[in-house]
Amino acid sequence: MSVPARILRPDPLPARPGPVTGGRPPWWRRSGAPLLLLLSGPTVLLLAALDAPARAVPVILYVLAVPGIAVVRLIGVADRLMETMLGVGLSLALGMLVTQIMVYTGVWSPMAALAILVAIATACLAPALRRGAP
Repeated sequence: MSVPARILRPDPLPARPGPVTGGRPPWWRRSGAPLLLLLSGPTVLLLAALDAPARAVPVILYVLAVPGIAVVRLIGVADRLMETMLGVGLSLALGMLVTQIMVYTGVWSPMAALAILVAIATACLAPALRRGAP
């Protein structure tokens, strides 16, 4: 079973004209979303390590969205709403899978689980950052 062609993003990404690069936008415009998602991982790990009452909100939002969206970006879904919805569902599934594996093996640690989710998101976003995907 394959993914319908209308859902997938065309492989060479169409370049919007940029003033400096002669047709392609600068690298920070092409890789803005993956760069922000990559930088959010260490920030969330730092917030989780602090003993602050407001740390729960960014950590929960990160776990609910970023790992799944990072994996979905590898697929190349063209529709942003579908990418977001698939990303949230996949984030929940990844979080539960990591947690269950850690509990079954007897090494449960919330910080380690968060670090594993950050590592998954980083590994999936590195190729998108390298190729400069939007």
